Amino acid sequence: MRVTQKLSYDRYIGDLLLRQEKIYNINKQISSGRKVNLPSDDPVNAHKILTSKSLMSRFGQYERNIGYALSHLGITEQALDRAKDTVMRLQELAVTAASGTATSETRAMIKSEVDNLFDELVSIGNTRFDNRYIFAGYRSDSPAFDSSGSYQGDANVQAVKIGSSSLVDMALNGGEVFGGSPGGTDIMATVAAFSSALAADDGDGVRAAIDGLEAGLSQLSKGVSDIGGRVSRLDAAERDLSVYRLELESTVSVLEDADMAELITDLKAGEVALQAALASAGRVFSLNIFDYLR
Repeated sequence: MRVTQKLSYDRYIGDLLLRQEKIYNINKQISSGRKVNLPSDDPVNAHKILTSKSLMSRFGQYERNIGYALSHLGITEQALDRAKDTVMRLQELAVTAASGTATSETRAMIKSEVDNLFDELVSIGNTRFDNRYIFAGYRSDSPAFDSSGSYQGDANVQAVKIGSSSLVDMALNGGEVFGGSPGGTDIMATVAAFSSALAADDGDGVRAAIDGLEAGLSQLSKGVSDIGGRVSRLDAAERDLSVYRLELESTVSVLEDADMAELITDLKAGEVALQAALASAGRVFSLNIFDYLR
């Protein structure tokens, strides 16, 4: 094959362009801090990086869901604790009203406090978080209970996704925890009946309220225990997600992060090589046929 001056020139130009492109890529990695900036830089690792980052984004959403659910359950637990305190006070009043020394006047005075405590229970049942009624099921944009204590929500429970196939209830249904549905104690109705018995000076009705309030208190306590179990599950899921996310971040760092010391060394070597190639090309193409005839 005959090597012409044009062929030599093209080869030198091609070599210079490759060296310049290498220096450009090294500079791009140094400025970005990443050794993979485009899929074409490393198709295999680029796919792994994108997959890992997609999982990290998903885990981040799960972690936000868990944080929201924990806050939601915290408000729910506070509400139930208040409800328990209210019911315990109602129990004290029921015992007093059922005693042999209670008179119609005493019961009338107790009724006034009982009615206030009933309103307090309705208010607790209509507790809101993030401007939504936490005990109303999916009908969280409207109060769970009306002024008479009747449940207005549905039978559903709000849940949150904490994994690709894992859901955790982040609320309790007001119809169950306050209304006793199905088969439990309707706390609101029990307190309303207690108030009516006081108004009628009905000793048997007052004594019946004691048992109903005891059952209602157990129902609320069970709700608090359920919340504790859900919080434990959420805490465990949050810990697991944190570990998985750290592992993914480490994987992405290994695949993506540039070794700055190595890049700077490569950059200096590339610049020296480019300068040498430019100098060599300058000497070669400054010669002509008469230089060889001397």
